[in-house]
Amino acid sequence: MTNATRILIFAVSATLALPAFCDDQQKAEKELTKITAMATDFTGRRAVNLTMSETFSVPRPKLVEARTQTGLNYGSLFVAEQLVKNGIGLEDIAAQLKSGKNIGAVANEQHVDWKQMTQAAKKFNSAIDTNLYKCFMSEKGSAAQDVADKYDVHYDGVKADADVSKNDISAAQDRFLKWKDQAAKAQGSDRDKTLSTGDERVAYSDHTGSGPVGSGTAGPGGSVSGGQGNSAPVGMGGPH
Repeated sequence: MTNATRILIFAVSATLALPAFCDDQQKAEKELTKITAMATDFTGRRAVNLTMSETFSVPRPKLVEARTQTGLNYGSLFVAEQLVKNGIGLEDIAAQLKSGKNIGAVANEQHVDWKQMTQAAKKFNSAIDTNLYKCFMSEKGSAAQDVADKYDVHYDGVKADADVSKNDISAAQDRFLKWKDQAAKAQGSDRDKTLSTGDERVAYSDHTGSGPVGSGTAGPGGSVSGGQGNSAPVGMGGPH
């Protein structure tokens, strides 16, 4: 086989592999966006922060510090924590973000396996659902855990938390209400049946517009794709 033939075969193989690689990353981004969208609500953010702490064995306040340092929303922080797990320092990641890269570019430079990232993110989203359900089953217990963990959701916010579409937030609201309803049924009660589904969704979005305290801190690389998103997060029923 001549060198020219080898080069041609390599070029064709690379061309065929690129679409599959992009598709894998896009699938991962969908799961990561679910994480970010759930964290636009205070109650959802508590569940996301707790789940990430349990998944990566990082104290909850340290995750808040990492977000302040990097400006990453929770979907992108999940990627960053996966990279840290693989041996990349958070300081190195923060430096690359400050240079203008987004977390997706940083991950690609580390040759991340997006298929594995997708599976890990799916598992993580399932764990979020479990913690969300537990929160609804015992809101006092959840609040007590926040105190014990020295976590305050009101100080857990960055500008990139708004880097999510209205459709993604709507899907997160459906997911949020599903587990709230499941908890209510398990407790022998139910949501207010005098409200229509649409009215209830509005009621659970009563702190839309101003966003959570602490969400005004700017930070680079908020999403895997690097988009800017909306100007403020939308809530689904967490505390003011």
